[in-house]
Amino acid sequence: KNQEVQTIIRRFLLSLSNLGIDDISRFQPEHIQMFLSDISKSRPKSMDQVITSLRKLDCYLTRSGMQGLPYAGLLMAPRARERKIYPCMPQEEIILILESIDRNTSIGRRDYAMLTLAANSGIRAGDIATIKLSDTDWRKNEIHILQGKTQRSLSLPLQKNVGVALADYILNGRPESKSPQIFLRSLAPYQGFKDGVSVACVLRRHMKAAGISHWPGDGKTMHGIRRMFGTQMTMEGVPITTIAQILGHRDVSSAKAYISLDMEGLRKCAL
Repeated sequence: KNQEVQTIIRRFLLSLSNLGIDDISRFQPEHIQMFLSDISKSRPKSMDQVITSLRKLDCYLTRSGMQGLPYAGLLMAPRARERKIYPCMPQEEIILILESIDRNTSIGRRDYAMLTLAANSGIRAGDIATIKLSDTDWRKNEIHILQGKTQRSLSLPLQKNVGVALADYILNGRPESKSPQIFLRSLAPYQGFKDGVSVACVLRRHMKAAGISHWPGDGKTMHGIRRMFGTQMTMEGVPITTIAQILGHRDVSSAKAYISLDMEGLRKCAL
Protein backbone atom coordinates (compact mmCIF):
# COMPACT_ATOMS: atom_id res chain seq x y z
CA LYS A 1 0.00 0.00 0.00
CA ASN A 2 2.78 2.47 0.97
CA GLN A 3 4.62 1.72 -2.26
CA GLU A 4 1.45 2.35 -4.23
CA VAL A 5 0.93 5.67 -2.43
CA GLN A 6 4.49 6.72 -3.23
CA THR A 7 4.03 5.77 -6.88
CA ILE A 8 0.88 7.90 -7.17
CA ILE A 9 2.51 10.88 -5.43
CA ARG A 10 5.57 10.67 -7.71
CA ARG A 11 3.30 10.61 -10.72
CA PHE A 12 1.42 13.64 -9.38
CA LEU A 13 4.63 15.62 -8.79
CA LEU A 14 5.91 14.62 -12.22
CA SER A 15 2.70 15.92 -13.80
CA LEU A 16 3.26 19.28 -12.08
CA SER A 17 6.86 19.33 -13.26
CA ASN A 18 5.77 18.66 -16.84
CA LEU A 19 3.50 21.71 -16.56
CA GLY A 20 6.44 23.82 -15.47
CA ILE A 21 5.21 24.14 -11.89
CA ASP A 22 8.10 24.09 -9.42
CA ASP A 23 6.35 25.78 -6.47
CA ILE A 24 3.26 24.58 -4.58
CA SER A 25 2.01 28.19 -4.40
CA ARG A 26 1.49 28.14 -8.17
CA PHE A 27 -0.75 25.12 -7.91
CA GLN A 28 -4.35 25.63 -9.18
CA PRO A 29 -7.58 23.55 -8.91
CA GLU A 30 -7.47 22.69 -12.60
CA HIS A 31 -4.15 20.93 -12.04
CA ILE A 32 -5.90 18.46 -9.73
CA GLN A 33 -8.58 17.98 -12.33
CA MET A 34 -6.05 17.42 -15.11
CA PHE A 35 -4.11 14.90 -13.03
CA LEU A 36 -7.21 12.98 -11.95
CA SER A 37 -8.50 12.91 -15.50
CA ASP A 38 -5.18 11.61 -16.80
CA ILE A 39 -4.60 8.94 -14.15
CA SER A 40 -8.20 7.69 -14.32
CA LYS A 41 -7.48 6.37 -17.81
CA SER A 42 -5.04 3.82 -16.42
CA ARG A 43 -6.62 3.35 -12.96
CA PRO A 44 -10.39 3.59 -13.48
CA LYS A 45 -11.14 1.12 -10.66
CA SER A 46 -8.80 2.54 -8.02
CA MET A 47 -9.48 6.27 -7.94
CA ASP A 48 -10.22 6.05 -4.22
CA GLN A 49 -6.56 5.13 -3.68
CA VAL A 50 -5.47 8.09 -5.82
CA ILE A 51 -7.52 10.52 -3.73
CA THR A 52 -6.24 8.96 -0.51
CA SER A 53 -2.63 9.32 -1.70
CA LEU A 54 -3.09 13.02 -2.47
CA ARG A 55 -4.66 13.54 0.95
CA LYS A 56 -1.64 11.88 2.57
CA LEU A 57 0.68 14.17 0.61
CA ASP A 58 -1.21 17.20 1.91
CA CYS A 59 -1.01 15.92 5.50
CA TYR A 60 2.73 15.27 5.14
CA LEU A 61 3.42 18.77 3.83
CA THR A 62 1.34 20.36 6.59
CA ARG A 63 2.91 18.34 9.42
CA SER A 64 6.40 19.10 8.09
CA GLY A 65 5.78 22.81 8.46
CA MET A 66 5.53 23.36 4.73
CA GLN A 67 2.63 24.78 2.79
CA GLY A 68 0.00 22.13 2.14
CA LEU A 69 -1.69 21.58 -1.16
CA PRO A 70 -3.79 24.61 -2.11
CA TYR A 71 -7.45 23.73 -2.49
CA ALA A 72 -6.87 20.44 -0.64
CA GLY A 73 -10.53 20.66 0.37
CA LEU A 74 -11.36 19.54 -3.16
CA LEU A 75 -10.02 16.14 -2.22
CA MET A 76 -12.31 15.81 0.80
CA ALA A 77 -15.56 15.52 -1.13
CA PRO A 78 -16.74 11.89 -1.26
CA ARG A 79 -16.35 10.28 -4.66
CA ALA A 80 -19.52 9.03 -6.29
CA ARG A 81 -19.60 5.26 -6.21
CA GLU A 82 -19.86 3.42 -9.47
CA ARG A 83 -23.20 1.81 -10.03
CA LYS A 84 -24.24 -0.36 -12.89
CA ILE A 85 -27.16 1.04 -14.83
CA TYR A 86 -29.47 -1.76 -15.86
CA PRO A 87 -31.47 -1.43 -19.08
CA CYS A 88 -35.24 -1.77 -19.13
CA MET A 89 -37.70 -3.38 -21.51
CA PRO A 90 -38.32 -1.03 -24.47
CA GLN A 91 -41.90 0.18 -24.28
CA GLU A 92 -42.52 -0.42 -27.97
CA GLU A 93 -41.50 -4.07 -27.57
CA ILE A 94 -43.86 -4.79 -24.67
CA ILE A 95 -46.63 -3.25 -26.79
CA LEU A 96 -45.64 -5.55 -29.67
CA ILE A 97 -45.70 -8.56 -27.34
CA LEU A 98 -49.17 -7.72 -26.01
CA GLU A 99 -50.54 -7.15 -29.51
CA SER A 100 -49.20 -10.52 -30.68
CA ILE A 101 -50.98 -12.56 -27.98
CA ASP A 102 -54.00 -14.53 -29.20
CA ARG A 103 -56.76 -13.61 -26.75
CA ASN A 104 -59.23 -16.06 -28.25
CA THR A 105 -57.74 -18.84 -26.12
CA SER A 106 -57.77 -19.35 -22.37
CA ILE A 107 -53.96 -19.33 -22.21
CA GLY A 108 -53.84 -16.20 -24.33
CA ARG A 109 -56.29 -14.39 -22.04
CA ARG A 110 -54.24 -15.41 -19.00
CA ASP A 111 -50.90 -14.37 -20.47
CA TYR A 112 -52.29 -11.09 -21.76
CA ALA A 113 -53.74 -10.28 -18.33
CA MET A 114 -50.44 -11.16 -16.62
CA LEU A 115 -48.26 -9.00 -18.86
CA THR A 116 -50.76 -6.13 -18.97
CA LEU A 117 -50.77 -6.11 -15.16
CA ALA A 118 -46.96 -6.10 -15.11
CA ALA A 119 -46.63 -3.29 -17.67
CA ASN A 120 -49.19 -1.05 -15.98
CA SER A 121 -48.42 -1.56 -12.30
CA GLY A 122 -44.75 -2.49 -11.93
CA ILE A 123 -45.71 -5.40 -9.67
CA ARG A 124 -42.95 -7.98 -9.26
CA ALA A 125 -43.24 -11.28 -11.16
CA GLY A 126 -43.46 -13.26 -7.92
CA ASP A 127 -46.38 -11.16 -6.71
CA ILE A 128 -48.15 -11.52 -10.05
CA ALA A 129 -47.79 -15.29 -9.80
CA THR A 130 -49.39 -15.40 -6.36
CA ILE A 131 -51.96 -12.60 -6.62
CA LYS A 132 -55.34 -13.80 -5.31
CA LEU A 133 -58.91 -13.25 -6.42
CA SER A 134 -59.56 -11.52 -3.10
CA ASP A 135 -56.73 -9.04 -3.76
CA THR A 136 -58.83 -7.18 -6.31
CA ASP A 137 -61.41 -4.68 -5.06
CA TRP A 138 -63.63 -4.23 -8.11
CA ARG A 139 -65.89 -1.64 -6.49
CA LYS A 140 -63.02 0.67 -5.53
CA ASN A 141 -60.90 -0.27 -8.56
CA GLU A 142 -57.92 -1.17 -6.38
CA ILE A 143 -55.42 -4.00 -5.99
CA HIS A 144 -54.17 -4.95 -2.53
CA ILE A 145 -51.28 -7.39 -2.23
CA LEU A 146 -48.76 -8.57 0.34
CA GLN A 147 -45.37 -8.29 -1.35
CA GLY A 148 -43.41 -11.50 -1.23
CA LYS A 149 -40.01 -9.80 -1.19
CA THR A 150 -40.65 -7.24 1.56
CA GLN A 151 -43.69 -8.75 3.31
CA ARG A 152 -45.26 -5.30 3.22
CA SER A 153 -48.77 -4.57 1.98
CA LEU A 154 -49.15 -2.57 -1.20
CA SER A 155 -52.28 -0.89 -2.58
CA LEU A 156 -52.47 0.27 -6.18
CA PRO A 157 -55.20 1.67 -8.40
CA LEU A 158 -56.68 -0.84 -10.82
CA GLN A 159 -56.32 0.79 -14.22
CA LYS A 160 -59.17 0.27 -16.66
CA ASN A 161 -57.22 -1.75 -19.25
CA VAL A 162 -55.80 -3.98 -16.51
CA GLY A 163 -59.26 -4.52 -15.02
CA VAL A 164 -60.71 -5.43 -18.41
CA ALA A 165 -57.91 -7.94 -19.06
CA LEU A 166 -58.27 -9.53 -15.62
CA ALA A 167 -62.05 -9.75 -15.89
CA ASP A 168 -61.83 -11.31 -19.36
CA TYR A 169 -59.52 -14.04 -18.07
CA ILE A 170 -61.43 -14.69 -14.83
CA LEU A 171 -64.82 -14.87 -16.56
CA ASN A 172 -63.89 -16.42 -19.90
CA GLY A 173 -60.56 -18.19 -19.54
CA ARG A 174 -59.83 -19.24 -15.97
CA PRO A 175 -60.48 -22.98 -15.33
CA GLU A 176 -62.73 -24.14 -12.51
CA SER A 177 -60.53 -24.40 -9.45
CA LYS A 178 -60.55 -24.05 -5.67
CA SER A 179 -57.24 -22.21 -5.83
CA PRO A 180 -57.43 -18.67 -4.41
CA GLN A 181 -54.90 -17.44 -6.97
CA ILE A 182 -56.05 -15.57 -10.06
CA PHE A 183 -53.58 -17.06 -12.52
CA LEU A 184 -53.65 -20.85 -12.93
CA ARG A 185 -51.64 -23.38 -14.85
CA SER A 186 -53.13 -24.50 -18.14
CA LEU A 187 -53.01 -28.24 -17.37
CA ALA A 188 -54.97 -30.18 -14.75
CA PRO A 189 -54.87 -30.11 -11.82
CA TYR A 190 -55.49 -26.39 -12.20
CA GLN A 191 -53.31 -24.83 -9.56
CA GLY A 192 -51.71 -21.46 -9.15
CA PHE A 193 -48.15 -20.68 -10.17
CA LYS A 194 -45.48 -21.39 -7.59
CA ASP A 195 -43.33 -18.29 -8.17
CA GLY A 196 -42.23 -15.62 -10.62
CA VAL A 197 -40.14 -18.02 -12.69
CA SER A 198 -43.30 -19.29 -14.40
CA VAL A 199 -44.36 -15.74 -15.20
CA ALA A 200 -40.91 -15.06 -16.67
CA CYS A 201 -41.32 -18.15 -18.87
CA VAL A 202 -44.59 -16.73 -20.16
CA LEU A 203 -42.82 -13.51 -21.15
CA ARG A 204 -39.96 -15.33 -22.89
CA ARG A 205 -42.36 -17.51 -24.85
CA HIS A 206 -44.27 -14.54 -26.21
CA MET A 207 -41.08 -12.60 -26.93
CA LYS A 208 -39.94 -15.48 -29.11
CA ALA A 209 -43.33 -15.65 -30.81
CA ALA A 210 -43.19 -11.91 -31.52
CA GLY A 211 -39.70 -12.23 -33.01
CA ILE A 212 -38.02 -10.16 -30.31
CA SER A 213 -34.37 -11.01 -29.73
CA HIS A 214 -33.08 -11.45 -26.19
CA TRP A 215 -29.67 -11.94 -24.59
CA PRO A 216 -28.48 -11.78 -20.97
CA GLY A 217 -28.34 -8.25 -19.58
CA ASP A 218 -30.48 -6.58 -22.26
CA GLY A 219 -33.28 -5.74 -19.81
CA LYS A 220 -35.92 -7.76 -21.64
CA THR A 221 -37.15 -9.53 -18.52
CA MET A 222 -39.99 -9.24 -16.05
CA HIS A 223 -37.85 -7.00 -13.87
CA GLY A 224 -37.00 -5.05 -17.02
CA ILE A 225 -40.73 -4.38 -17.43
CA ARG A 226 -40.77 -3.14 -13.83
CA ARG A 227 -37.88 -0.79 -14.62
CA MET A 228 -39.70 0.36 -17.76
CA PHE A 229 -42.72 1.28 -15.66
CA GLY A 230 -40.60 3.18 -13.14
CA THR A 231 -38.61 4.93 -15.87
CA GLN A 232 -41.78 6.03 -17.62
CA MET A 233 -43.02 7.60 -14.40
CA THR A 234 -39.80 9.58 -13.97
CA MET A 235 -40.07 10.84 -17.53
CA GLU A 236 -43.61 12.01 -16.80
CA GLY A 237 -42.40 13.99 -13.80
CA VAL A 238 -43.77 11.76 -11.05
CA PRO A 239 -41.97 12.55 -7.74
CA ILE A 240 -39.40 9.98 -6.67
CA THR A 241 -41.19 9.51 -3.34
CA THR A 242 -44.36 8.54 -5.19
CA ILE A 243 -42.46 6.16 -7.48
CA ALA A 244 -40.94 4.44 -4.46
CA GLN A 245 -44.41 3.98 -2.93
CA ILE A 246 -45.94 2.62 -6.16
CA LEU A 247 -43.08 0.17 -6.70
CA GLY A 248 -43.32 -0.94 -3.08
CA HIS A 249 -39.79 0.08 -2.13
CA ARG A 250 -38.80 0.44 1.51
CA ASP A 251 -36.94 3.68 0.86
CA VAL A 252 -36.43 6.25 -1.86
CA SER A 253 -32.85 5.17 -2.62
CA SER A 254 -34.11 1.87 -4.05
CA ALA A 255 -36.06 3.75 -6.71
CA LYS A 256 -33.06 5.80 -7.90
CA ALA A 257 -32.12 3.16 -10.47
CA TYR A 258 -35.20 4.16 -12.45
CA ILE A 259 -34.12 7.80 -12.59
CA SER A 260 -30.74 6.88 -14.06
CA LEU A 261 -32.49 5.46 -17.12
CA ASP A 262 -34.22 8.77 -17.91
CA MET A 263 -31.55 9.99 -20.33
CA GLU A 264 -33.54 13.04 -21.47
CA GLY A 265 -34.01 14.10 -17.87
CA LEU A 266 -30.28 13.69 -17.22
CA ARG A 267 -29.49 15.91 -20.20
CA LYS A 268 -31.64 18.67 -18.72
CA CYS A 269 -29.84 18.30 -15.39
CA ALA A 270 -26.49 18.65 -17.17
CA LEU A 271 -27.65 21.80 -18.95
